[in-house]
Amino acid sequence: MKKQILKIVITLCVISALSIVGFAGLTETLQAKIPFDFMVNGKKLSAGTYTVRSTGVNRLLSISNWKMKQGAFATAFELQVSADNKPQLIFRRYGNKYFLAKVIGPTGGIELLTSKAEREAAKAARDSIVMNDLTPEIVTVSAQIGQ
Repeated sequence: MKKQILKIVITLCVISALSIVGFAGLTETLQAKIPFDFMVNGKKLSAGTYTVRSTGVNRLLSISNWKMKQGAFATAFELQVSADNKPQLIFRRYGNKYFLAKVIGPTGGIELLTSKAEREAAKAARDSIVMNDLTPEIVTVSAQIGQ
């Protein structure tokens, strides 16, 4: 009985240690005032002040605006960034459509997977005769560490 309890305690300690290591990407909650409408994982969000956080080991990004009752979730993966970064949200713009691409905090960052809506916007931009440049414009919005 004591051996089983000891094994359970050791297992829980190992799981706890690995969980802490798994949160190394974006550890802080960030807040940013985004001056344009944008999309996250195919969902359109209006311009406003948003809270951004990474939840869980699965790198699920949560972005929400409680005042406007809007929010979205997206799958993301850890992004290697240099130390002492300025918190920021990075968007890709195709024409007049903005897509959240990366979230960078002072200790790490995450990058979102490309959504179907973004792939379609990129294809439309490539197919457009008006567009001379096939690469999306990168737009950066400063953020601050929030609650």
